Formats: sequence, structure tokens, C-alpha cells
Amino acid sequence: MSRAAKVATGVVAAAVVAGLVVLAYPAFAALGGIGHPAASAVTSTRPTAVSDPAPSPTPSKDAGSGDCPAEASISLSGQDKAHMVPTLVKADALTDRGTRPGARGEVVSNAQGIYSYIVAPNDNLISIGQRLCIEYGNVALYDHVLGAAIQPGAQLILRPDPSIPWIDPYVPFDAIPNVTNTVDYNSTIYEMGAAVRTHDLDTARALWARSLSGHVSPAAQAAATAALDAGDWAVLDQLFP
Repeated sequence: MSRAAKVATGVVAAAVVAGLVVLAYPAFAALGGIGHPAASAVTSTRPTAVSDPAPSPTPSKDAGSGDCPAEASISLSGQDKAHMVPTLVKADALTDRGTRPGARGEVVSNAQGIYSYIVAPNDNLISIGQRLCIEYGNVALYDHVLGAAIQPGAQLILRPDPSIPWIDPYVPFDAIPNVTNTVDYNSTIYEMGAAVRTHDLDTARALWARSLSGHVSPAAQAAATAALDAGDWAVLDQLFP
């Protein structure tokens, strides 16, 4: 599949997942502007001699073409938005095909296989998806990627625990359409992720109490409250990636 087709497929997939999460979601339009993957096309310049130039070499799959034999995906599903849980689909396809422009970060593994990816400077989601053979749009939605860029040092969870509920980073659970202002909620989700990454428990607890507690699903409320009380970073990493 060509890079253009892959990008189009990723955007459509992300839009479908977002539509399942809530009946009236804001469009996940930021995906199209995430990062700037380096071009891998090989160009040739016609020499001054009469002979034709040598044909340009075709990049191999491991050179960054993005043509994975299969593609993993993070599915967000549930009977309603109060019971949304993440699941890694086609987990066997998740594999590290090597660093490349736009995907030079660290891959973290556990006993089950690849667990997460640590973002390096100048990384972008498209290249990360190609390196690891995972659909990048769903990764962005699950991992609370807000805005137009991923941040160096951020941890993208790629193998979510299906027993830990997903928290919608865009719309509070108790939001009233056309009434609720979501700006403070959205920004606090971003700050909460930063506090969890640095294991700043006091800040995480303060942010939770200020803007998030009571505005997530009952299952997420219970999980986050217990994890914050216990300082359970393994759970907090997945609730607030």
C-alpha cells in the first residue's frame, strides 16, 4: 500500500473509532497534521551524457515504505460510553522493524511483547506506525495525543490492559452538548499525562481533584481514585498516557 493510501486509511480508521466512543464527538482532525515524516522517495538527475540515467532503486519495506505484512490496531469498544475498554487487535503484527526518520525512539517490551514507545525529538505518528506495524490514528486517540504534535519523552502505550477503562481526552463523561465548555478538561488531561510521566503524585492528585474527578465514567472514576490513593503508576500510565 502506498504512503498516501496508508495515511488516508489511518485517518478514516481514527474517525470511525472516535464515532463509536460517543454519539457527538468532535472530529479528530488533528491527525492529518501530526508531525512531518521524512520523504523516502529516491530522486535522480539526468546526466549531461546522452545515455539514460540508471533507474532509481525501490525502497525496501525496512527502508520505510510502510508496507507491513499485517497491522495491529488499538480498538476502543463497549456497550456504551460508560464501558469503553481498549483492546490490542492483531497483536502478533506488532513488531519493531527498525529505526527510521520520524521514528528513532525507544521501544519498551515486557513479557507479552512490545508494550510502549518513547517518543524521540522530531518523531511523528505516521513513521512510528510504519516502524511498529500499528495503525497510528487509533494509537493517537487511545494515548491522549492532543494538538498537532507528539512530545519528546512521551510514552505511547501500544499494548493496553483491557481491564483498565479508557478515559476520553476530548469530552467529559458528564458533558452537556452545546453547554459544557471542555477547554479546562482537555488541558488538564494533557497536564495529567505530564505529571504521571514524571511521577509527580502531588500534582497529579491536585489536577484530578481540580478538573477531572466526577467528569469521567464511573469505572474510570473508581480506577483513577484508587490508583492515585495508592500511587499505582502502572495503572496511572494507562489511564493518563
